[in-house]
Amino acid sequence: ELGTELMHYGNYDYALEVFNNIIYTDPKWSEAWNKRATLFFLMKDYKSSLKDIDKVLGLEVRHFGALSGQARIYIKLKEYEKAILSLKKALEFYPSFRSGELIPEIEKIIKEQII
Repeated sequence: ELGTELMHYGNYDYALEVFNNIIYTDPKWSEAWNKRATLFFLMKDYKSSLKDIDKVLGLEVRHFGALSGQARIYIKLKEYEKAILSLKKALEFYPSFRSGELIPEIEKIIKEQII
């Protein structure tokens, strides 16, 4: 809760310390990795965020929030096909997942790039 609150108020350095300590203490807790991935995303450190998302998905393959975050990073990186794959995986576990609505928009972007 403290790390999330710090992150919410923009105190990223302190939030990072909190999440690092939690991960050190309990490296098998997927939500700690996911929170740190979110923090890295907010810090625009997409590479570190993707690494943490991989760890989350290694611990909990059905973590649709991590899959959605992964898709958003791929969109930022303009890796649209990977974003679609992440969203489709999330939809497998959570069929009413609203982020799935992004798929047609991403497909449109891909088509426009081809033309």
